[in-house]
Amino acid sequence: MEWKKVADIIDSILPGETVLVEYTTSYIPEFLLRFFADYTAEKNIPLIIDDDFDTLYTILTHAKSIDLSIDLNRDNVYVLKTGGKFEVGNVVARIPFNPDSRVYLTNYAEASSRVYKEVQHPAINLVLGLEELFLSVNNSLDAYQMVLRMQKFIGNKKRKAFYLVNKEVMENLPVKVLGELERISTTVIKLTPYHTGAHFKVLKSVNPRLVRREAVIDIGRWD
Repeated sequence: MEWKKVADIIDSILPGETVLVEYTTSYIPEFLLRFFADYTAEKNIPLIIDDDFDTLYTILTHAKSIDLSIDLNRDNVYVLKTGGKFEVGNVVARIPFNPDSRVYLTNYAEASSRVYKEVQHPAINLVLGLEELFLSVNNSLDAYQMVLRMQKFIGNKKRKAFYLVNKEVMENLPVKVLGELERISTTVIKLTPYHTGAHFKVLKSVNPRLVRREAVIDIGRWD
């Protein structure tokens, strides 16, 4: 089963890693959210979703339009929400956005640390809407402050962090930070869409055995 190949790769990613997951415009966010919802349910581990600027709401709306069900109504699924107005899922912390990255990152660190103290470790941390965060900061200094703070999270054994980013959007931001994100990430994964799912390839990893590993996330598994 191809889904199991993806699960095996996720199993091999170490607690404390920061994983950058790049995709092009498609339904990949919907497929990936469904994958992690299923994966964490089967493994009985927490799923912590960073929902920046209503990205989770948008993904769930798109999923509904293609008849893809995503069940987030579990006791061990938590949402950390930044900005936006649509609360979906089990929102356990609402973090006010501030265009001064130092203020926002301090608020985020305080809120997230409280959540991680309460959950089983390691959790899967899926970060949605990172592009919107970088688009909303004041200047290049604030953008790079965010990159540096992300780098400081590496080694936090309470989580495996997956940052989902639209590569096309990131490449067109006023401040070009995609290269820096690729540099600091311990693993970089490329997702390429096809008609029933996404092709999954590891481009970079601290584990040499994972580099160039490939698999598919296929919607046919859920039909």
